[in-house]
Amino acid sequence: MTLLLAAPAAGEGAVRDVVVDEPSVGAARISASAATGRYAVNDGSGATIAISVTAACQVSCDAAEPQRIANFIGTLIHGPEVDLLTVQLDTPFQIEFDCGFGAQACYYPRESKIVIGGSDTPAYDGVSREFILAHEYGHHVANHRYSPAPFPAAIDWGPPRWASLERVCQARRRGILFPGDEGLHYRENPGEAFAEAFARYRFPDSAPRWRWVEFLEPGAAAFRAIREDALHPWPGRTSFRLRGRAPPRRRGGAVEALRTPLDGTVSLHPSDQRRRRYQLSLLSPTGQLLSTSRHGLSIRRQLNFTVCGQSRLRLQLESTRRAPAPFQLLVQRP
Repeated sequence: MTLLLAAPAAGEGAVRDVVVDEPSVGAARISASAATGRYAVNDGSGATIAISVTAACQVSCDAAEPQRIANFIGTLIHGPEVDLLTVQLDTPFQIEFDCGFGAQACYYPRESKIVIGGSDTPAYDGVSREFILAHEYGHHVANHRYSPAPFPAAIDWGPPRWASLERVCQARRRGILFPGDEGLHYRENPGEAFAEAFARYRFPDSAPRWRWVEFLEPGAAAFRAIREDALHPWPGRTSFRLRGRAPPRRRGGAVEALRTPLDGTVSLHPSDQRRRRYQLSLLSPTGQLLSTSRHGLSIRRQLNFTVCGQSRLRLQLESTRRAPAPFQLLVQRP
């Protein structure tokens, strides 16, 4: 993530918010002045969040109402990460110190903290404070979700189901998206696009015009993925075993179909102690060679391939001898 030191002026190029790695000295002093309490989100889950109101905001903000903020958070789709959240209410002047000039809010991933205004003043594009708060909560959800290897953190890349559906990997390889870039490529940052799409899930009828990369504008499928990522966090790679006999060489090989619903690393390696007498190849559905074990397989040496948009792969196994060769493979996929 890149700290945005100065946001563009309000208008077409203005930023919604910024993700901040570390608070500045000034931001730390502002935070130290705040009074903090825990408030129930009142959604039936029993969850509570921490809400801080800075000393200056207690005096001058017109909507620094912690329970109102907590009640709104309770209307958002969430998982257990909600209990880790802190919301800090600032004056407009303090937000410039905490978040950067022109930003309407910010999120501190290391502290799981949202900083937002304590007043109800609409944003430059007319959206409500609640919409901005929903955007920030989208960052909070992503911050507490895993990305499949070898991708960056989900707060930069987007959670796995949404990112796979929206073809983030392919777009990154083509130089269209810039994960974690909070500066010049703010509008091409999939982490920011996910947060905005998360806010749109909550406010489908009053969302502002989409200003991120066009193909990331959410539709029904994206909203389903967002809901799944929020309510059922990806638990990590799943494993299964394949057993059989590889045909003799030059006989065409045995072919197994493998579904790959999420982008990320697929790994294949032998799960028995017998000497390997077969060669393994990964193919696209059309037969294009993607990777091969030509240099050998062993318990400690596996075949890895990064799925980037492929929904299916083909595994071809062929004996390296004139006789069939038994195989037993452990397959791990996102």
